[in-house]
Amino acid sequence: MTDRLGADRRSAAQPLRSGSRMRAVWSSIALATGMLVAGTATASPAVDGTRNLSLGNVSRGSSYGTNAVLANPSNMGFSGTFAIEPLYQMQLRSRTSGVGIVVMDSLNNARVSLGLGYLFMRGRPQLRYTEPSTAEDRDFELSRFGHEALVAISVSIIKQWLAVGVKPKYQYASLRYRDNTGAARNAAEKLSAFGLDASLTANLAGFAALAVVGTNLTGNNDPAFTDETDVTLEETDVDTTNMRYTSLSELSEYPLGMAWGVSIFPLRRTDFSINADGYYDFSSFRFEKATRQVYGGSAEFVAGPVPLRFGTTWDSRGKGKKDDRVFVSGGVAYVRPAPVGGVGVDVGFGFSQQVTGPLRDTVIGFNLGLRIHPDL
Repeated sequence: MTDRLGADRRSAAQPLRSGSRMRAVWSSIALATGMLVAGTATASPAVDGTRNLSLGNVSRGSSYGTNAVLANPSNMGFSGTFAIEPLYQMQLRSRTSGVGIVVMDSLNNARVSLGLGYLFMRGRPQLRYTEPSTAEDRDFELSRFGHEALVAISVSIIKQWLAVGVKPKYQYASLRYRDNTGAARNAAEKLSAFGLDASLTANLAGFAALAVVGTNLTGNNDPAFTDETDVTLEETDVDTTNMRYTSLSELSEYPLGMAWGVSIFPLRRTDFSINADGYYDFSSFRFEKATRQVYGGSAEFVAGPVPLRFGTTWDSRGKGKKDDRVFVSGGVAYVRPAPVGGVGVDVGFGFSQQVTGPLRDTVIGFNLGLRIHPDL
């Protein structure tokens, strides 16, 4: 599906024990990097990955490397990669920042690929209400917090043709506020649970890929508010009778979901891919017995070392059409593959912009990744 160089390679000039020592060195570097970033992070468990964000998250069939860890773990083994990638993402409307670190390895074993990740978010969404005595609008700030630790495992059932993946993870999310005395209180029920994603990818001779992904099969939660229930605000001056959710998302942090992805590679190389995805969220609008549906298309073309990425998605929000949204996305990167025994880089920028629907939103993301190819 992508470059297979190194997936089955062992250097004849070095014994296996030397290769194992080299692997231990790279693993130590990855661990140290992860500890450094985690110790200073303020990030989001919903970090998409820069490539995924640039393609509007319409990338499940063509994902690779660290982006496969986040979007479709069964895709990790289709390309030989050892990568360490710090990520940053910001959602402007909810004033939420996210940082993550993802490490993945599909070079060491021809059939089994591994990924590790830590994601962390901190946000300051606001509510707006009208002060009854003055008829003036006022904003009330909330604190959105969460983190996620994950392990992704992919097994190639038929090499370069069929693979399965699972991603067990620990996920925590909270929404809090300070009351009139300064004490912290919960505005919605906390989530602290072990979650699980599972996926399957079939690669059709390098010309097309079909993927199915189940998200948050365990550890899913309901949104902080719905049309029928509000967030809990006790011991505050907020008039909840005319409260508006100006920047707090109506979606679940970790919805139970299912997605499919179809990717076509006209040149039979991943330098050029055309993608179509669908996603079904069973949690966010469960209160009205509706399933949120998201459909989109995207394309990526790699011009030398520069991938160019574009995507668009349509997002339904419950019953009716008034809350539907359309997003456009794009991004650019500079990628230098790692030579055998050397280090390469992957630097990228991506964005997603809502163009129709209420409460227009913008998301931007960056990554600075190392591609490593130990001479085993």
